[in-house]
Amino acid sequence: MPDIHVITSFLGLQSHRVVRWKRHHKSWIELWLEYDRDTYRCPECGKSFRRYYDRPWVRLRDLDISRHRVYVWVSRYRVRCPQCGVRRVESRIARHHARCTRRFERWLFTLTKSMPVKDVSELARIDWRTVNDAEIQYIVGLLRKRDLNGIADLGIDEVSEKKGHRYLTLVTDTVKRRVIWVGRGRDRAVLKKFFKWFGNKWTRRIRCVVIDMHDPYELEIRKHCPRAALIYDHFHVIKPLIMAIDDIRRRLQSELPPAGRRYLKGSRYLLLRNRENLTAKQHIRLQDLLRLPANETLNAAYILKEDLRVIFRRQAPKQARAELRDWKHRVRESKIPELLKYVQMLDRRRFGILNFFKHRKTNGLSEGFNNVVKTIKKNAYGFHDWQYFRLKILGNCGKLEHGSIDRD
Repeated sequence: MPDIHVITSFLGLQSHRVVRWKRHHKSWIELWLEYDRDTYRCPECGKSFRRYYDRPWVRLRDLDISRHRVYVWVSRYRVRCPQCGVRRVESRIARHHARCTRRFERWLFTLTKSMPVKDVSELARIDWRTVNDAEIQYIVGLLRKRDLNGIADLGIDEVSEKKGHRYLTLVTDTVKRRVIWVGRGRDRAVLKKFFKWFGNKWTRRIRCVVIDMHDPYELEIRKHCPRAALIYDHFHVIKPLIMAIDDIRRRLQSELPPAGRRYLKGSRYLLLRNRENLTAKQHIRLQDLLRLPANETLNAAYILKEDLRVIFRRQAPKQARAELRDWKHRVRESKIPELLKYVQMLDRRRFGILNFFKHRKTNGLSEGFNNVVKTIKKNAYGFHDWQYFRLKILGNCGKLEHGSIDRD
């Protein structure tokens, strides 16, 4: 039989030694562990004692060894403190009231990042409620340990929670590239909850916030951090222009006689797609389409769209602002009603657009996290408990530090 000292070193639990072990039917192993300690500390006042009050044994599930389920028996030490009474000494191997070790919970949490809870429970050969509880408690423990100091640049965006226009609001730290808060809804009330959670001290330190021109977000941001630079994501600034060009195409197509409509048929995505993404065949077809005399208005609108995309790629803020003023003047001279309406929108939101030229920040990180959230929802076939959904998002997108709570 293997020596107990060999089993102790193989188990890899610091400050613990195996005093007894037993193998059952070649399927699972039991190990009895002793905690090598000289003093026992009260968890409330911190006073140390040379003796413990009692030590009831508890069985915990641990990591498997060569397809054998491993159960460890550990002592739950308690001390009698003159000030606090009888208190249980904190254990580094497992949480309070837990039925598995911290490192086993970490393994379950790692699996649940890419697998549904049901599949993890079948793989680990435990009840799915144990997996669910271990995952929740592990993420909550990681959230308590995370560092939120120094957050100054935020990105705010919404993602669909379920059908029926139900959304979640994600607040991201654009510097450390992580999700720091998840709220339900996309109105002013949800951002009000965020700023209350974030606190006035850290709210005053916010330098810039990137949003997608959603008015409730903008109103609440201006209320709580008026000194922060409000930035509009350039994709959402250009998107209404693309929709305006599609409206122009629809209008021209309705004005043409039936014989002339065939030239515009199937041209929607030729006009909406970026020029550099077109194939050689599509380039030729687009040029033939825009050369037609009946499409003179559409040609002018397409050129203006491509010129605006170039303006948003300018690195010099002064040059970008000057070219944007000239671009607006060209639109007014064209007298295209759809584009004139778009210019009015640019004038209303000019400060957020000009801040983009100055800071060059986008909401691309938030859009990327939206795809991660959709994958989480798809793998789980949806969530009935939105709080659990929130923890899943923070666990996968929050860049939580594992080493802070899973040490023996």
